[in-house]
Amino acid sequence: FTFYRGIASYWLFRNGDGTQLMQGGNDALSKMQSWNQACPHVENKVLLLQAEYFASQCNRNSAKEKYEASIKSARDLGFVNEQGLAYECMGKYFSSIVEIQEAKKCFRRAHECYLQWGALGKAEQIRRDHAIDQHTDNSDIRPMKHQRDLNDS
Repeated sequence: FTFYRGIASYWLFRNGDGTQLMQGGNDALSKMQSWNQACPHVENKVLLLQAEYFASQCNRNSAKEKYEASIKSARDLGFVNEQGLAYECMGKYFSSIVEIQEAKKCFRRAHECYLQWGALGKAEQIRRDHAIDQHTDNSDIRPMKHQRDLNDS
């Protein structure tokens, strides 16, 4: 709940819904950072909240760096669903700053992650909402590492 509250708080803040929401996002980030000390499997969530924080501060370069780090962490941990969420968040951010081509790439990758995870309804929503061509070449999307693959290493 804390993680999603943080994401929603940052999004709502960026939509102009009040400065108290920025504090809500910061509180969630702080709590997740403390949990990350004991539970390293939440690292990708902390990185995504940091990306949303930087996006809320209009710091494009730091936001992009943290989104990419969150995506990599989620992939390395085998959390394809959270990798999809990070791509989706990054796409929304790029759309908001009118970097449409970057946003499209992110939404295509989010779509692929959601398909791989089996969330067909969510994948369809992304495809429909962001005009993702089902026949687009996704050869630049690297396969995800699943948790079972990590255990075999």
